[in-house]
Amino acid sequence: MVNKRIYSVIILILILTGCVSSAKGRVNTVRQSIVNDAKKYIGTPYKYGGTSAKGFDCSGFTQFIYKRNGIDIPRTVTEMEKSFKKTKNPSIGDIVTFNNPNHVGILVGNNKFIHASTSRGVVIDNLSDSWYKKRLNGYFTAFY
Repeated sequence: MVNKRIYSVIILILILTGCVSSAKGRVNTVRQSIVNDAKKYIGTPYKYGGTSAKGFDCSGFTQFIYKRNGIDIPRTVTEMEKSFKKTKNPSIGDIVTFNNPNHVGILVGNNKFIHASTSRGVVIDNLSDSWYKKRLNGYFTAFY
């Protein structure tokens, strides 16, 4: 009788652990897919109000990439911040905002992010660059 209970508890733990691990695995896969998709658009020109591969603004680019990965997000940076959860431990695929918040990008890892720059189009920049460092508003995640 005791052995049955022990086995039942062990099986329950294994099932629960497997469910959590596979959910985390799916989230990590989506995060990586967001980064991979975003990188495909490096060099796309900046276009004010742009939301397509013909030209993006920063929030249009972010919204476009998330939508390609099955996640509907708001169009503006302010609304993105409201719908995402602020985080102190960002991961790839999370967003980063700047300038209270007038600019947004997607974290790609190694202290870098991808975004639609007004002067250079879609590029990857380093978060430690002085312009971004001074104007960093916060990190936000859709994965919570």
